[in-house]
Amino acid sequence: MNQNARKYELNMALSILAIFNPLNDYYIYHINQSTSSSLLHNLIEQARKTTRFTIDAEDDYYTHQPSLIQIEFIQYQSIVLLIQVHHLPEVTSVIFWLIRSLLKMIFNPSNCIYSWGNVKNELNKFISCGLFSSDQLEQINNKDIQKLFKKWHTRKVKHERIGLPLDINKRLRAYTQQSIENFHHKWSLQMAVAYACHEFLDKSQTKKYREEQEIALQKQDNQATSEILEEKEEENDGFIDYLDDYNPMNTLIIIDLPWPQATE
Repeated sequence: MNQNARKYELNMALSILAIFNPLNDYYIYHINQSTSSSLLHNLIEQARKTTRFTIDAEDDYYTHQPSLIQIEFIQYQSIVLLIQVHHLPEVTSVIFWLIRSLLKMIFNPSNCIYSWGNVKNELNKFISCGLFSSDQLEQINNKDIQKLFKKWHTRKVKHERIGLPLDINKRLRAYTQQSIENFHHKWSLQMAVAYACHEFLDKSQTKKYREEQEIALQKQDNQATSEILEEKEEENDGFIDYLDDYNPMNTLIIIDLPWPQATE
């Protein structure tokens, strides 16, 4: 069974759990060449008032090239940025400068950046986009929730998952054993949510959602006037049904697991 087949089989097996439900509301902004300067100024001000963020970076599903940077401002009602790097403005434009300024504010060393995995490694491949430098990445104060979850789980281990179906109990026991025996084993976010929250994080929606967004952006690129682009921006911003890894990370933070002290 190849990797994609294994992922599909696991997704189907976990789908009998309750659908993952984020613990807080969120509002989404697509950051690309049509983003208005007024919105970016407002986001910079919001970033100035925020000290905790989650970041996840994604590659294109087909080309495997860096494609999307997802950033959540952790607040009572969170702000989520989807920075679509294939649809950025010219590097000499005011909009590009404002996006850089926004990221500089977020990457401030006094802020805490949560990620599932090492965020510096994830973002390093985006340096060529010109949005930030390697020096800025090195200064990030990163908390790797994936690493902390493994340490928390190792201390907590219980083989019986009360209230879970037998098949999922069996899978989690096997996954737990693998995590204990292999120092280098890394928990997937989907399995961590199943273990800690008893909920199903549907990863099959990732491809569908990104394809829909890419089609929308291609249509947007073909529009002739800035007025139409601004209308499209207003239509695209708001609540949507599917987000990727940052909301599950936020949920694991919010439920306040007794994380062990982070060590680099």
